[in-house]
Amino acid sequence: MRGRRGIRAACFSGILLLGIAMVLFFGTQKQGFHEDELYSYYSSNRTAGLFTPDNTWVDTAEITAEFTVLPAERFRYGLVHTVQSWDVHPPLYYDLLHTACSLTPGLFSKWQGIAVNLAAYIAVFFLLFLILRECRLSFRLRALFLLVWAVHPLTVSAAMFIRMYLWLTVWVLACLLLHLRLLRGMTKLRMAGVMAVNFLGFLTHYYYVIWLFFTALTVCVFWFLQKTEDTEATEMSTRLMRILRYGLCQAVSLAACVLIYPACLRHILRGYRGQEAVGAFFSVGDWGRRIAFFGGLLNDYLFSGTLPVFLFLFIVLALAGGRRDRRFKLSTILVAVPAGGYFLVVSETALLLGNTSNRYLMPVDPLFLLLFISAGDYLLTRFLSGLKTMGGEPTKKSLFVNRIVRATLRFLYAGLLLFIVARGLFAEDHVLFLYPENRAAVGTARANRDIPAIVLYNEETPDNIWRLYDKLSCFPRLYFVNAAGEEPVPADALPDSEDWYVFAADTADNADRDRRLSELMRLGSGHGTKEFVMRDAMWTWYRLR
Repeated sequence: MRGRRGIRAACFSGILLLGIAMVLFFGTQKQGFHEDELYSYYSSNRTAGLFTPDNTWVDTAEITAEFTVLPAERFRYGLVHTVQSWDVHPPLYYDLLHTACSLTPGLFSKWQGIAVNLAAYIAVFFLLFLILRECRLSFRLRALFLLVWAVHPLTVSAAMFIRMYLWLTVWVLACLLLHLRLLRGMTKLRMAGVMAVNFLGFLTHYYYVIWLFFTALTVCVFWFLQKTEDTEATEMSTRLMRILRYGLCQAVSLAACVLIYPACLRHILRGYRGQEAVGAFFSVGDWGRRIAFFGGLLNDYLFSGTLPVFLFLFIVLALAGGRRDRRFKLSTILVAVPAGGYFLVVSETALLLGNTSNRYLMPVDPLFLLLFISAGDYLLTRFLSGLKTMGGEPTKKSLFVNRIVRATLRFLYAGLLLFIVARGLFAEDHVLFLYPENRAAVGTARANRDIPAIVLYNEETPDNIWRLYDKLSCFPRLYFVNAAGEEPVPADALPDSEDWYVFAADTADNADRDRRLSELMRLGSGHGTKEFVMRDAMWTWYRLR
């Protein structure tokens, strides 16, 4: 028994180490940042805020100070919370990122954010391990699922995306695990755990409430309908009291979040993202398009085009009458209903941002994957059970052949799943948030750091220069010009150079931007051409020659 446990522990440890190696490998491939990732650093580590004067040179060190933790600014969580109160997100993830940056003061690196995500990756692995054990899945199926999850393109993408979504996954899975255990009996310790997870999940992302709602609804319906040999549990008044105690604990945990972070109410009820989400949710005519969009993301990135197969397998799992394990059935329901509810609500409220919208589904991706793999394995097991009973009285030869066939089919099933994952990793480029094209842009900026660089900003959104930080930080100084400003750029303000770089922000109709670009071209020494370098978010990078 000890030997078997040792082998299993070594197997799971090997899977975890392989997954960590994959995260580190793709971390080396990450060459740029999504604009929201740069905002993570800016809003976690800012000193005084980005200011954009008109017709003035600014040392890049002043901008770098807004993205790094200065030695005298370490562990300033009060400022982190204040900055987040101005935005639309809760502060816990930014506290974690600020901690990582405080441990490495003066440094701006992708590895700070990846390290924070790697801690979440390891936590998710162990939570999934415990959930699989709670669901009474076999060692073989647990190992297969964890292997597929550990190296799946969306898992690696979640670790690459320096935002809060992988940590939201931690709290979603922790909530699921605790509720699976609550089905075996409500104890004070388990309810205290649920309350603590609610607190942490809500302060990581407000989408946690969606998951909690459907999880709580499922558990309460089960308790309401529950019939056991325990007379006390079957009495209606007792069941209702249990649901009431449970609901009260949930309400207290969420109220504690509001007391600790009162800005959350403004974010949800009056913040621009809250209003956008409510508007999208009640746009009934848009539901079909939104569900098709997010369903398409699941099909392409999670199932690599096999979503119809998943739906078929899940229907088989839901309708199967052969497996009578009550605990397994309840576990499946508690996974499927909240995951499905979360998908539907998020599909109606999240932003439609192309493949980067995968971020919103990341917390439930492991659960859809679990249902997919479990359903396929169940169907295969039923088929093999039928195969075993065919052919009349078994002989040594038939038993041997049967074992070979069973092993071969299971091997092929695992191989097919891993092939789908490998294709997504390397052939279909489904690992997101790497931005390999940014390597050339940053290389160009570094190689030409002596060329004068001008930031032509939009006065309506002046601090949006944080979107360009990785390029702007390559230049020692930057000359700021207000695109809508009327004061002309002084003739002697810019050095006489054959080339100038201009980072031009979009304006309302781009008329101001184009007017200022023409003015700069007239100032230059023989600048007769405007050469496009690249487009980045709301900015266009030009080279004036």
